[in-house]
Amino acid sequence: MMTDPADRDGLPAGVVQAEPWNGIGNEFTGVRFRKVFTRNGERLQIDVPRSGSSILLDPMALEVVADQKPEFFTHLIATRLGAVED
Repeated sequence: MMTDPADRDGLPAGVVQAEPWNGIGNEFTGVRFRKVFTRNGERLQIDVPRSGSSILLDPMALEVVADQKPEFFTHLIATRLGAVED
């Protein structure tokens, strides 16, 4: 699910507390991530500063991501770059 615009405290709507940002990157992109706490439990917030994209993932969503084969992500990347037609 995509996050809502930030509230006045700089946190996404529904987030009551957040840990400090951490990040990884390479020559193509960079992402930052942190654990946040909502009224409905913990989430992982992933943010791509270059594009302004951000998402909150709950444990179930993370389990689904972790269960994918690397080829799944290769296909997603190729599709986003326009190398594969939908």
